Amino acid sequence: MKKLPVMKKSIIFLLIVWIAGGLSLHAQIEPPHISKGQTVVVTLLDGSEISGQFVSEDATSVVVITEAMGKVTIARSKIKEIKVVSGENIRKGKVWFENPNPYKYLLGNSAIPKPKKTATYQNVWIFFNSFSYAPTHFLDITGGFEIFSLLSASKDAPYFFYLNPKASTKVTKNFYVGGNVLYINSFVHPEKNEFRGLGTLNAFSTYGNSNMNVTASVGWGFLNSNFEAKPLLTLSGMVRASRRIAFVSENWFLPDLGENSLGYYGIFSYGIRFLSPKVSIDLAFLNNADIAEGIPIGFPFLDFMVTF
Repeated sequence: MKKLPVMKKSIIFLLIVWIAGGLSLHAQIEPPHISKGQTVVVTLLDGSEISGQFVSEDATSVVVITEAMGKVTIARSKIKEIKVVSGENIRKGKVWFENPNPYKYLLGNSAIPKPKKTATYQNVWIFFNSFSYAPTHFLDITGGFEIFSLLSASKDAPYFFYLNPKASTKVTKNFYVGGNVLYINSFVHPEKNEFRGLGTLNAFSTYGNSNMNVTASVGWGFLNSNFEAKPLLTLSGMVRASRRIAFVSENWFLPDLGENSLGYYGIFSYGIRFLSPKVSIDLAFLNNADIAEGIPIGFPFLDFMVTF
């Protein structure tokens, strides 16, 4: 019992240290390890951004040199976040915001992993919706559904949905590998519909960075648990031409649908992507010889993606 006051004092002392340490960490905005001369973007509490070359920092402020205002001293109390800008986002002395959508072309994925705890929402032609979340840096889980069935008066509407988990990682500089499963099915009861699901098992690799990359993939399709003998092939790419404009292409080679000697049927796409810090909008066209007979420019494709 004589030791109890000592224990109480020790517990109180530890609590004070813990609380003070927590408050200190909360009150200070510690930037990542930054070297003098590196380009940074400082996001303020009001949402505005200041970009420039890092000069120095201390307990109360961060100093950067900007192109427009010269040397600027920013109080830490006004800073929300400090990010080092990668070399790919510095063009002719100008700082580009990060590409909000380097993970997806039109429908297919790149192998560039989504940052941990990042979520996205994609809408294609209003009627197709999907949501994606990355619980870890290498895993991305996507699910989607169509709303045609909701608008249909038919009791036998299919109510299609799909799942698309993806795992990917960086192997070395500018080279990524990954794989995913695309599974499509219907909520219709099997007694009313013999369809039991279709999809593909895919492996792919990406070369490049978030602003310029190319991805090749190979996948085996299945219908009602029966796999195709030949693989599905895709070749996709994107090029960021300016801060807010990129070009994207996704091309599919489907097995056993054509009459050429290789037994593949090609569908090609080309489009423009409009960028903002959290949103990308695609206006593209799908085309081949058959489509061009009816629509020379190709069948239009419209989608947008929001990153959270």
